[in-house]
Amino acid sequence: MTVPKVTAEDYIEILAFYARQIHLMDALKIEEYADTFTDDGVIDHAHRNERLAGREAMLAAMRAALPRYRDVVPRHWFDHYLIEPFAEGDGWRVVYYCLVSRTDAQGKVDFEPSFTVEDELVRLADGEIRTRLRVIHMDRPAS
Repeated sequence: MTVPKVTAEDYIEILAFYARQIHLMDALKIEEYADTFTDDGVIDHAHRNERLAGREAMLAAMRAALPRYRDVVPRHWFDHYLIEPFAEGDGWRVVYYCLVSRTDAQGKVDFEPSFTVEDELVRLADGEIRTRLRVIHMDRPAS
């Protein structure tokens, strides 16, 4: 079975999309970050059984989490992207790894657990890319 290949142009555009999205997240610009999702977008934290459907639900959860990042600089590190175009329509399935670091005022860095993330990205009618679905799995050893 042949896996559909992403074009070089799409690959570069997708990486640029993630760079913008990550910078918004790390700058705690939660409204702008939420706008990188479709109106009916979903963030599913599978590891804690929390499914946020729609931008308002996402924003409420992010506002509740903001105190956790008040006195630190968060950095989301995404890497090892596997990008496959959908067989139908204009979009992609993307799987990647995520690590989150937090640096305090003294320069001490700590890390959250690592995660594997599965995204569905779509191209809107205006040509912009948005995340339709994000499923986040905390990495755990195999049983």
